[in-house]
Amino acid sequence: MIVGMQVEMTVASRKKVLQKIGQYWPAVDAEEVMDVLNGYGGQSSGRGRARVQLAILKLSAGRRERLPELVRMAQGDYRDVLAYAEYPEEMRLGFVGMRELSPEEARAVRQRDREQYLEWLED
Repeated sequence: MIVGMQVEMTVASRKKVLQKIGQYWPAVDAEEVMDVLNGYGGQSSGRGRARVQLAILKLSAGRRERLPELVRMAQGDYRDVLAYAEYPEEMRLGFVGMRELSPEEARAVRQRDREQYLEWLED
């Protein structure tokens, strides 16, 4: 998915992860949350890891108790957290649902997904 690669290359960084932690939990030491996020051992460094950590934060919706569960999900297959964070409408529709859409409708779904994720990143 080219969109995901664009997101990874442009905005996924430790700085962005720390910014999002501060938005969700301003009164918490960010390193406490990073300790949990660093439990994700795949893609050991760089933007790939930050991209997965951002997906975990987005899916947590600010609920710290969900972080360990989402880290475990990412450890099983990091693509799961990326897909649900970056492409929520497409994931809700599923493969069959997307296949039943016209090409224009499918593009619109992907565009909405792209826009919602980039908006979340920029908040």
